[in-house]
Amino acid sequence: MLIFSQKADENLAGLVKAIDEVQKSNSKLGTVVVGVGGVEGADFEKLQSTHKLTTPLTVAVDKDGPKAYKLNQEAAVTVLVYTKGGAISKNFAFKDTKSAADKAKDIAAAAQEALK
Repeated sequence: MLIFSQKADENLAGLVKAIDEVQKSNSKLGTVVVGVGGVEGADFEKLQSTHKLTTPLTVAVDKDGPKAYKLNQEAAVTVLVYTKGGAISKNFAFKDTKSAADKAKDIAAAAQEALK
């Protein structure tokens, strides 16, 4: 699963914590959070140390994210859920991190489903 975020805030932390819970019992999930749109490494370091997140957090080399993903710049958070073969089984786009955090259970459920 790939999570692209234009913000590193408490709402994103809540979403990542929900994913961390899925990963605890499903080591094959393999999630990475990628900062785009100006998110800095220091932003993620602060979030990780404050919340003790286990999902890796990194920052995209290209500020707008990898071009191949054609991310919607209007979406503060984009989540791509992959199946075992690499096909995208679900994608979510949210205008703000609060909307993403509100759907954390749905995203975690999609991740569980992709592992089947």
